[in-house]
Amino acid sequence: MTPVGEHLDHRYQPSALAPYLNAAPWPSGRRMLRAFGFVLLLISHAALLAQPLAELDVVQVSGETGQALDERLRRFESKGFSGSVLVVRDDRVILLKGYGFANIGQNIPNTPSTRFEMNSMTKMFTAASVLRLAGSGRLKLDDRVELHLGPFPAAKSKATITHLATHTAGLVLKGTELAGTDRDVFVESAKRAPIESEPGVVYRYTNAGYSLLAAIIERASGVSYEDYLRQNIFGPAGMGSAVFRDEVPKADPRFARGYVGGATGPVSGPPNPYSWGTVGAGGVWCTVGDVYRWVLFLESGKAFSAEYRELLFSEPRQPSKESFGWAFQAKSSSGRMSITKGGGSDDFASQLLYFPEDRVVIVWSTNNLSKRWRQELNSAITNILFGRSAPVGLPR
Repeated sequence: MTPVGEHLDHRYQPSALAPYLNAAPWPSGRRMLRAFGFVLLLISHAALLAQPLAELDVVQVSGETGQALDERLRRFESKGFSGSVLVVRDDRVILLKGYGFANIGQNIPNTPSTRFEMNSMTKMFTAASVLRLAGSGRLKLDDRVELHLGPFPAAKSKATITHLATHTAGLVLKGTELAGTDRDVFVESAKRAPIESEPGVVYRYTNAGYSLLAAIIERASGVSYEDYLRQNIFGPAGMGSAVFRDEVPKADPRFARGYVGGATGPVSGPPNPYSWGTVGAGGVWCTVGDVYRWVLFLESGKAFSAEYRELLFSEPRQPSKESFGWAFQAKSSSGRMSITKGGGSDDFASQLLYFPEDRVVIVWSTNNLSKRWRQELNSAITNILFGRSAPVGLPR
């Protein structure tokens, strides 16, 4: 049985970044002007993508900013941070480096080519798959869920694909356990679950909705969810390291082991099965460099038409706080357009911080949650990049 909506990722919603990414609403006219300017930015940025990218599997520390970042991260490493970090500005890698150990017992260090569990960052790929299927005419975003998955109870029947993608479907009461032995059993379990709210009325971040999206992807495409992502997301984006949780080899040193705090130090994290309820919501492993390749794929315009890309780069409809797999803010508290997405479990955490107008992309992953690093990493890296002097503490 799979608990729905209670995955540890609920702590890493956009609200977790509110201290430095909280946005105020924009008047509609200014939003339109900003959106127009952003479209021009994407066009110019796409032209830059023709330039060859630096290798994303070798250590790189560039300039004074790169050295400052590396110095801070080495301080964090001395306090227990373990993971890999990528920072790109103006299409140039400022920092790409691993810290700590991918495997403590075998003294295998983390490197730029280390693969990490991305957990809920998987939702970005699920949402984009839905948009690609919409672009090819296999589905419509305002389709009712039951059009693809069979009849739902009357109170749930108005839920749409967009409701699922923006966490506003309300189909499953918080805390309800759903069967995840296979796709159809999971879908039927979701149909029978107590309803939480009328579709489209309440926002609550859940894994169940994204697992239902994975089921819709399979029905609409005629292939498995995993094969659809391999063929339509990972392949075109050049994400050569990306695999799913149940494909991770046990003895491959390129894959990080996850750790939690123990009585005398870090110990291996608990099992994390890959079953329905997780499929579509989590389960992708890859390098930090491949997450950046994903961002470049979106910016290139090759992922889908402008109509669907606009949904990723627009603030969501109320009451949602996420735009198709990530959180977009036209203006954060720092005055910057920002896009964020995080993922986490007992022993892994990951983060994308993307500032399109500043042409800054930050990706990090950690495999040791003996201490929690999300706020410290996000704050420290952005402070150094953007010249802010707010104090940054170490986790207690």
